Amino acid sequence: MTGSTVTYNGETIEAVSIGSFTLSLNPDPEMKVSELREGAEDIRMLERRILGRADGLNDDIDSAAKEFTEVIKWNISELGEEDLAVWMDVSSALRFCASITEEWADCVNEYKKERRRIINRWNEIAPTHQDDLEKTEVAFRFVNQQTPSEKAAKALSELKGQLEGEEVSAFNALYESSEELRSDLNNGPTPEAVQRLIDNGYMTWSYFNLGGDIESLPIDLDPEEAADHLIEYLNDPEGYDGDITVLSAILNNIALAAVDKKNNGGTLTREELNFLRDFYASLEEAGGEGGQPPGVLKITDDIIYNMEIEDGIREQLLSGIGGGLLVLSDESLIGDYDNLPRSIRETVEGPIDNDSPSAEWQSNAATLGRLLGSANAHVQGGEQFSVNLTQSLGYALDGSPEEHPYMASWWLEALIDVSTRNEDANHAILTGEGQYEHPVHGLDSEMTLRGLYTYDWGDEGAAASGITDWIWQQVEGEDWEQERAKEAMASFMGLFESPEFVDALSGTGHNVEGKVTNELGELVDGTWHDASAALVNPELAWGWSELFATYIEEFSSGYGLDVGSMGVPDGQRDGSKLEDGQLYLDPRQRENFLQLAMGDGDAASYIYAESLNFNMERIDDFIRGENGTNTKGAVESGVLRGLIDRALEQEAAARETKNNQDNAYRQKVTNNGIDLLGSAISEIPYPGFSTLSEGIKISLKESAGFETVFAGQNLTNPTGSWEAKENFQLLTLGSLEPGDPRLADMPSGMVIERNGERFISVNPSDWELQPGLESIALDDAWTTLSQNKWPHGDMNYNDAMNIFTEAYSDTREKLNEENNES
Repeated sequence: MTGSTVTYNGETIEAVSIGSFTLSLNPDPEMKVSELREGAEDIRMLERRILGRADGLNDDIDSAAKEFTEVIKWNISELGEEDLAVWMDVSSALRFCASITEEWADCVNEYKKERRRIINRWNEIAPTHQDDLEKTEVAFRFVNQQTPSEKAAKALSELKGQLEGEEVSAFNALYESSEELRSDLNNGPTPEAVQRLIDNGYMTWSYFNLGGDIESLPIDLDPEEAADHLIEYLNDPEGYDGDITVLSAILNNIALAAVDKKNNGGTLTREELNFLRDFYASLEEAGGEGGQPPGVLKITDDIIYNMEIEDGIREQLLSGIGGGLLVLSDESLIGDYDNLPRSIRETVEGPIDNDSPSAEWQSNAATLGRLLGSANAHVQGGEQFSVNLTQSLGYALDGSPEEHPYMASWWLEALIDVSTRNEDANHAILTGEGQYEHPVHGLDSEMTLRGLYTYDWGDEGAAASGITDWIWQQVEGEDWEQERAKEAMASFMGLFESPEFVDALSGTGHNVEGKVTNELGELVDGTWHDASAALVNPELAWGWSELFATYIEEFSSGYGLDVGSMGVPDGQRDGSKLEDGQLYLDPRQRENFLQLAMGDGDAASYIYAESLNFNMERIDDFIRGENGTNTKGAVESGVLRGLIDRALEQEAAARETKNNQDNAYRQKVTNNGIDLLGSAISEIPYPGFSTLSEGIKISLKESAGFETVFAGQNLTNPTGSWEAKENFQLLTLGSLEPGDPRLADMPSGMVIERNGERFISVNPSDWELQPGLESIALDDAWTTLSQNKWPHGDMNYNDAMNIFTEAYSDTREKLNEENNES
């Protein structure tokens, strides 16, 4: 049985039928999200009645740890321990069932939303193919030429398959969730189920305050006794007669509650802070000072390597202990770096007195990585902790690959992922300005990033990229967040002025194997020797490309160049800086940054495609008369392309030096960039260009696939290299309003009709023309329009085009000439 409807929030939507095409989906579940949520609330109301509370429940008992007798409002002072235990069990069971019901309501809600999105997308796109689907076959057509009806049928079939596949994935996820939650209800509140509910935000202090399996909480539990219980458990896990999950639940709950408090401007209570500090001090003492590893790290090793401990309990303990350490160090929660045990601080501060990291430090750091890497991903350490750890890792990795042969990527990734969560620390390292400094290295961004960027990461640099990813992720943040990000970006770009830094990233000492295009245009196996950081760690390069896309207007600025209204005579540069809220990027730093980012094919293609899209946006602004005939946008486009031309040329030359078979890198990048932009435009079935811009930017990120591109693939692209004149003509024709009488004079096949409107699509693949005739049709259409009066000035369309394209080309050529001279 299948269906093509969805009922969500009281509204029923049905998928339309286009000819014989419609969606065949799994049956829409008959359950209502609102009724599930009402059921959860009914359980909570019963819970309130049992507890004798007519007032609210969650805010009171979730805010901090409480004894059960504080939570309940009835007078239960005369109850025996057995009766009180029953009352506690019932209350905690109700809270558990309410949380499970809330989670199931969210699962159903997510599926319903996804099903509605799928049907809405079908209803939005499928009707655009109806007219073509109903067209009769023409009397004559070339061999293998598809009719409009065949094209429409193919498009509908592909859309149907894609959307039905997405629905199957969503339905399977819903089914798997239902099985998991059914098992939870059958088995009761196991530690694993309770921990999942905590992690997903359905339960905080409430379960423990209402009893559950826990007899006491941090405020009431003596921290030294808690440490003793853990040691006793580690000495004999199978013979231990207590419940060690009580301790792991307490520690995890403190960490998760701390995340919530931090997000809402709160802090730890003094009781929570004292509990954590004294608990870890007791563990440090139990682990001993003279051994290897010492203190808390010794206890951590005992948890990791004791095979009598169940895996689930092991992970809960590591998560709780690791998360508690991070919370204890966080100044914003009234924590403090000096609260941390000595064994942790000495490891965080790194291999200070060694030319290379000692075996002892590496072993301790690996243990710390396993511990902190197990903590909840939303928990972060304090600024001083993060400043120290990030720079210690940079120092340890700074040097040739031979100097750290035993540094394992898995624990390094865990540590750098944790240390770069604190954005204040990242900002301090990058700018050299912060409250805290490393005891030996101070705030040394060049040393730190040189070490992090030149290591061969197992995750291809994804975790290390966190030191700058926060910058582009804050582009939509509050004003102070955007200002902070710009400060960090200016300082980060300043590193690319340093020859030592640029040289280190240009040649990391690592070799990389992959596919190259030889002089015959064939893809063959190859090896790049002394590869660049971007080639070694493509996730780093992708993060850099995101920085470029975020600050593309600053990259296109005439600042520091003898061009445009912001230009200055060559040589009068003032570095990258933030001034009066405006970010200025030094041109030499821009060029060096772009060359290094171009080292990865996907990142290079994304940068190239973004620059093409930027050029088209500026043309579109000019065509629509946004600034009259001001050529500022043309100059910006020329600056951007001139910088990218040079960067790509230098990277292509460097690649050929490091692998003489890699002959066509530049052509592959430009081809893939063109493909990305063309694909992005074709994904959005609307006329004109200005309406496409944001959707194009999203699609560009999702479509990169450099290794699948052959060098000669786009040499006969219908619009050449998407250069200024072709783009100007295409976008001008696309800007003609539907119904413009001049459309009648355009070449047959260029003008398409969609939803009752006639227009020229900016995507030539929409034109109903014999393949290969697109350029001829574009020339003919422009000839028809070019002598018409330009609507935004005293000139014709051709004059307007020449004004824009000459400003663009002159700027681009000027930059290329200056680069060649330098």
